[in-house]
Order: sequence, then structure tokens, then C-alpha cells
Amino acid sequence: MRRIHFIGIGGVGMNGLAQLAAQSGYEVTGSDRAHDASSELFRCLHGLGVTMFPQDGSGISGDTAEVVFSTAIESDNADVKKAEALGIPLLHRAEFLNELIGDAPLIAVAGTSGKTTTTGMLGWIFECLGKDPTVYNGAAVLNWKTKERPGNVRKGNSDLWIIEADESDRSFLTFHPIHSIITNISKDHYELDELHTMFDRFERQTSGTVIRGPIESDSALHVAMPGSHNRENARCAAELCFRLGMEIEPVAEAMAGFKGIERRLEITGCVEGITIIDDYAHNPAKIGAALAAVAESHATVHAYWRPHGFKALHQCMDELTATFTSHWNAHGGSLCILPVYYAGGTVERKTTSADLVDRLNSTGVPAELVVDYADLRKRLEQRAREGDAILGMGARDPQLPIFAKQLACEWKNS
Repeated sequence: MRRIHFIGIGGVGMNGLAQLAAQSGYEVTGSDRAHDASSELFRCLHGLGVTMFPQDGSGISGDTAEVVFSTAIESDNADVKKAEALGIPLLHRAEFLNELIGDAPLIAVAGTSGKTTTTGMLGWIFECLGKDPTVYNGAAVLNWKTKERPGNVRKGNSDLWIIEADESDRSFLTFHPIHSIITNISKDHYELDELHTMFDRFERQTSGTVIRGPIESDSALHVAMPGSHNRENARCAAELCFRLGMEIEPVAEAMAGFKGIERRLEITGCVEGITIIDDYAHNPAKIGAALAAVAESHATVHAYWRPHGFKALHQCMDELTATFTSHWNAHGGSLCILPVYYAGGTVERKTTSADLVDRLNSTGVPAELVVDYADLRKRLEQRAREGDAILGMGARDPQLPIFAKQLACEWKNS
């Protein structure tokens, strides 16, 4: 049995790989700076036989066949250094995923926004239509999530794989799918010209059908998830199904039964007539889509956002300013900005959350800098009224979804 060690095993992309590796017969070990044995995720990994170690190199030995890492792991990480000292191969997570897939037929979903939701929709449709795929996704499909299973992967019994392919570190270019979806392209981790070059290459690496969104379709699809962006995601997923010969009626029936994706406009609770919503939105396009979707059903939106990195905030400052300004000019409400999430490592702090607040205030947006979650909670409890929505947004920080759930459960009780 091959032993694989995952550095940062609790990460969004890494824990899914660890689950699939354990279910495929590998011996899996891992380390994570945010390891909490009581959390739902780590309880699941433990239930699959995963052994956890401190992130100090102790989890890697001569018996370790490969060490898997993500772009977020620094080169001076103790586990990386131990693997290098022992001459153990280090694989980026995309390389290990490619190793798991092997020669199996692959459908890959890429795009700046919407790829997680579209991957989940596609995997659910294929399951409902008896295709039994293995699915690797960036967040939990609510249809698959249980107390024992996080729901972000599905181990199927056919050869077919459906995966979310990530452009943020160019790793999606590792894959050569038979079919692919490119949901959309907008500025995020790279400038637009560079993104178009990468996605053009990805399309050339696809041997069969390529769907490029947005899709104009006459198909009547019922989508439980709110927002025009989710209707666009559904059209992309359905269009590929139709192009592959699937009938409209069973595809539409499966889509109607799709419950959604964790942290994609997920309602965490309703209290005193106030709807509390949690979303992964972290770039201008996703933030704009989330704000517009919630505004469809709520006249007043109290939003908060946590930037997930200093570099991303600096690169998208103009676009972020325009997105928030456009929304508040149209809808009003309140906006709180949390400090930039910092998980350790070397980083250049060119721009801070305070800089974004200053820019927004200069355009007339009533944005406020909040120092922490306690401060945020007080402001939300003071402002939100019956009929309003509270929308939390941001990536990477594990406290974001916890705060949204606690806010609903402990409203005005602390």
C-alpha cells in the first residue's frame, strides 16, 4: 500500500484529494496548521483512516512514497524540507490528481467564476442519469454532504471523472480532458490578456467538446440556487449534457433536484425575519454576482467581506471599488470590511483593507473597517431589521462560515 502525505490536508483542494486517495486504497497521512480533531472535516478524514501529524516533518519517513502540496505551501515548510532531505518526490496537488485519474476519461470545468457550482451540477446530473462518475470539487455538493462525508468529492464505480480545474495557479493546464466547460473569464489572479491565453491553451488541450459560457439557451431549467449567475452555470452544465446526447427532460429533472453548493449563497439561518447568507465570493465578478442575487429578493442588504490575500486585494482594487460602488448606488444597505486574511508565510502588504475602505468612502459607499468578528457582530445586530438580508463573503478564512452559522444561532445573545 503506497503511503501519501498531504501538507495542508485541511485545505479546500487538498482534503478532497486525501479522501479520494484513502478511498482508492492509499495509506494517507497529513498535516495542517489549522488541525482541529473535533471539526467535522477532520473527523471525516480520521474515519477514512487518515493519520494526522504536526506540520514539523514528523509525518514523513522513508516509507512515504510521495508528498503532495498546494501553491499555498511555502518552500521553507518543515514537511517540504523533510521530503527534500529524504529524496521523496514532491507533487503539486494537480499533479497528484492527474496521477489518480490516469488514463480514465476526464471532463474538466474551468473558468474564473462558477466552476465549483457548475462542476457540482454536472456531477449530480451524471449521477442521476446513471453515469456513476468520480467527482472532485472545490466545495461540498449539498446533495452529497452528510455528517460522515464533507460532500466535495464523490467516488464512483465507472471510469469517468468530473473535476473542477483551477486557473489561479495555472494548474488546470496539467489536464488534457476529453470534454471541458469554460464558464467565463474575468480579471482575478491574472490580467485579462494572460487569462485568455491560458484558457485558449486549455481549450486546445481538450480533445472533444468544449462549452464556453455564457450560454444562450431556450431550455427551461428550474434552478434552486438564486441569481442570474447560477442560471448561467446551469445552462453551461446542461449544454454539455445535451451535446453529449442526453435528453432534455431527465437533465432538467436532475437539475431541479440539485440543492446547491456549500458557501455559495448558502442560507445559514433566519432570525427575527432577517436572512443570513454565506458566500465564497472573493473576486469582483463573484462579489457582484452574490450582491445582485441577494438583492433580487431583499430590498436592503448588509454585507461584509474579508479579502483573502494582500496580493489579490492590490491587483483588483479598481475593480473591487467599481463593483461595490455600483451595488450601493443601486441598492443601499451597509458594508463592513474585515482585515485581510493572513495565514502565515512571506507576503508583501502593498494594500490593506483600510485602503479599500478609504477608496469606497471617496465614492460615496458607506464602507466601514471592522477590527474583528466581535466588532462585526455588534454592528450587524444594531442595523439589520426584519426583511433585510445579511450577506457574508470571502475565501480561505475558516472562521467565515463558522461566524455566519453562529450569527444565526446566537443572535443578540452574547
